[in-house]
Amino acid sequence: MNGVPFSLSDCIATFGIESDERKIREAHEAPRFTQEQILRGKALWATFRVPPPASSADAA
Repeated sequence: MNGVPFSLSDCIATFGIESDERKIREAHEAPRFTQEQILRGKALWATFRVPPPASSADAA
């Protein structure tokens, strides 16, 4: 990232309006994840810890 916020209009100006349709088509034609990749991804996500939500008593 270069620190500039994403702009769809800049993307279209750079790559053309047809790039949107092409990228959607490429995503649909992409090979699906294998069962091994899915399991490895689940194992990776299981290592992330979510902090508990702040209680309303702490906010007051």
